[in-house]
Amino acid sequence: MDLMERFGERIEEVEREMERLLEIKKPENLYVAARHLPLAGGKRLRPLISILSAEVVGGEWRKVVPFSVSLELLHNFTLVHDDIMDRSTMRRGVETVHVKFGEDTAIIAGDILFAKAYESLHNLDVDPVIFKRLNLLLTTCIEEICEGQEIDMEFEGRTDITEEEYIEMINKKTAALFSCSAEGGGIIGGGKDEEVKALSRYGRYFGLGFQIWDDYLDLKGSEREFGKRIGNDIREGKKTLMIIHALSNADQRDREKILSILGKKDASNEDIKEIVEILERIGSLDYAKERAMEFSRKAKESLSNLQNNEARSSLEELVDYSISRRR
Repeated sequence: MDLMERFGERIEEVEREMERLLEIKKPENLYVAARHLPLAGGKRLRPLISILSAEVVGGEWRKVVPFSVSLELLHNFTLVHDDIMDRSTMRRGVETVHVKFGEDTAIIAGDILFAKAYESLHNLDVDPVIFKRLNLLLTTCIEEICEGQEIDMEFEGRTDITEEEYIEMINKKTAALFSCSAEGGGIIGGGKDEEVKALSRYGRYFGLGFQIWDDYLDLKGSEREFGKRIGNDIREGKKTLMIIHALSNADQRDREKILSILGKKDASNEDIKEIVEILERIGSLDYAKERAMEFSRKAKESLSNLQNNEARSSLEELVDYSISRRR
């Protein structure tokens, strides 16, 4: 059975609760827009990680559902706003919210998702002290995500980004929410401090590997499976690990070619193909894959001192899934 199918009951419970929170009311257009992306699908990795993190320390998965929903709504909030900033036209195989409903409504729809995320937290059945801890954890995570997004945008005007700067950026923009997912699940599950810290590290390393692989798929994935236009990162001028590695290792001719296409909004598929060929020749694609696998190994190692149960095995399997997926 497929890993995601195996946890269908848990994912369906998250989706039912998410749909309930996003019930359509007046003004209808706003709530239809807010539902558009969250209910269009998605891997639901963050909710699943939070649920399994509770189970690995002996907790009951249903207690985590409101927190899991909060994570997924926050994730979708960031995607709606990211798509506006990046001028993306597709997400999960459907039109982005700002394309379908207009930019103004998309901004407000994102804000509604943000508010609903905190509303979901109030459905948690936990001690008030634990509630305050989770509330602060989520708030700190959002601050990190905002910082990471700003750093990412600042990178677009530079050509001297280092690998260390890139790792710092994705650590905030992507890995923070995975870390929050695992840590929060461990807290709700009643984990000991050392167990919760181990789960937080797991989420960090998981997120780093996940993002590098996501960048790789932007160039080597199938547009039909990936759900987004291939080469978008190049057209948007994103300084991914592959581009950073290539700019550091390319000869003058290849470097000039990369820079002439990077950030070119109307770059053709042939332009993108030419960049991919350069990255393959220099070894930048293979380097990114190796780094993704390295972080994934560290994610698994972070679980080594936790109880060796079914939930831990599933968390390890999720790591493998994250760097073998095609979308």
